[in-house]
Amino acid sequence: MSKTLGKALQLLTFFTEEKPYWRLDEISRKADIPKPTTYRLLKTFEEYGFVQKVYFQQKDLVIEGERYELGTRLLELGQIAQSKFEIRNIALPYMRDLQQSLNESVQLVIMENNEGVYIEKVESNMPVRLYTKIGRRAPLYAGACPRVLLSFLPDHKIEEILTQPTEKIGTNTFRTMEEIWGSIYSTREKGYTYSNSELEDGTAAFGTPIFDRFGDIAASLSVAGFATMLREEEAMRYVIPMWEVSEKISRQLGFTKPYKYLQMRSGDFEKKR
Repeated sequence: MSKTLGKALQLLTFFTEEKPYWRLDEISRKADIPKPTTYRLLKTFEEYGFVQKVYFQQKDLVIEGERYELGTRLLELGQIAQSKFEIRNIALPYMRDLQQSLNESVQLVIMENNEGVYIEKVESNMPVRLYTKIGRRAPLYAGACPRVLLSFLPDHKIEEILTQPTEKIGTNTFRTMEEIWGSIYSTREKGYTYSNSELEDGTAAFGTPIFDRFGDIAASLSVAGFATMLREEEAMRYVIPMWEVSEKISRQLGFTKPYKYLQMRSGDFEKKR
């Protein structure tokens, strides 16, 4: 990390519950940085919403104070980070049970900045493991877990995301809008999606949706393995227990509506395929 960036980030650590407001000269002295430099750093933070000037009122006039406090952008980032931990903590026990019952890798993905981000993974017991790691990012049109996230977004949001050019990552990565939209409609109807060699050749995955208390897509669950083992014609073996887990996680996130895809078993499931 550069010294300038390190000193800039250090300024944010000065704001605590005990001292939430700081004057420019106080920050300058504590950080041992000249006041002009401190001002420029705080000005940049202010532009991005990381700090803000304190306003207080004298009689009928609102006066801009000389003190700074943390900005609302940090609150937004904190809520995002908190939601990640909440979903991970809720999902992990269920993911472990699912991995034990299916003996395949189980992954949890959320959407961030119009990408799928893998935030949790329970490895299979197989001697050879998948490449996917926590923190990996993938376009929402590629792979089962990211595409589940894409599929349950509003159409206008999907159209906005798909204005960006697609990239061929694996042998079977979708490239055309017809392929992507076809999969989206299918996923919404069936309640799951399947991928084969889209993010990594020779691997396959099933993905199912997890909903939040508003009924919006919150995350997606996937069971992933080698394509020779995870075949789409055996979807019912994997998808039904995945729906059961996805429903339990959704319930703990406050989702109260019926998780309709659990009704799709045996004959009903086959008719929907």
